[in-house]
Amino acid sequence: MSTNQYIDAFTRYLRTGDPSEMEHFCENPSHIKRLAVYRNGFYKGCVDALIANFPMCEKKVGSENFRKMARLYVDRFPPEQGTLVGYGLSFPGFVADLIKDGELENKHILEVTENQQSTSNLYMNFVEIAHLDYAWLMSLMSADSAEILTIEYVTQLMEQGIELTELNVKLNPSVLLLSVSESAFLEWISLKTNNNDGVVTKSSAEDFIMLWRLQGAVQARSLSIAEVALMQALQGTGRSLGDAFDAAITVDENFEVSDAFTACLQNELLEIQIN
Repeated sequence: MSTNQYIDAFTRYLRTGDPSEMEHFCENPSHIKRLAVYRNGFYKGCVDALIANFPMCEKKVGSENFRKMARLYVDRFPPEQGTLVGYGLSFPGFVADLIKDGELENKHILEVTENQQSTSNLYMNFVEIAHLDYAWLMSLMSADSAEILTIEYVTQLMEQGIELTELNVKLNPSVLLLSVSESAFLEWISLKTNNNDGVVTKSSAEDFIMLWRLQGAVQARSLSIAEVALMQALQGTGRSLGDAFDAAITVDENFEVSDAFTACLQNELLEIQIN
């Protein structure tokens, strides 16, 4: 039998627990039982990766509850690459489906502890917190910027007589925009800072959250409506600095352009596009 057949059989065993196809490659039945070591290691590695990638989710529902959800996710979405870095892209949507279909309650996956009032409290904001966790991870892992627009760089350009409003700029690769409820963002921050004093309630108000990496650390804050317009204008291929600020002024005529520009420079949000 070929190496590819062995790999396919072993992969099937890891994902399903069915050892039937591996019988052709094992000399005696005792070897089949020993395969469990590899399958247990596979699950442990995947679950540990999800815990690392969704730390506030684990903190919210507790380690045991999260591990149960994580194992279900591994069954449904096993890793497709040779690395677990970034594993869990579909996790927020997967959990959303579990909650929608009532699977978490039907299968008794979530168990309420003494510190948690009900399963509804465990569900509340969970999917959005998962989105925030993964966005934080993607921002942290993002590529470095090719040419950050800094205060020093702007000074040099001005000395050269270059009109700043005509500069073609875009957001640096670490900047991510995310729309979540206000209560989800506040709870996520509370979990990250270990601040359990506030009572988290469900809110219909939505926040646009910006995450970005500054000097190796991911930052996050909510945006005003004008800031949202500015950042959205600079997403993707970007546009001229003047056009981007015009987009912000269109939704808020009192928008302070100079303050926003200074903040962009201080937080290294902008990447200048070199033609």
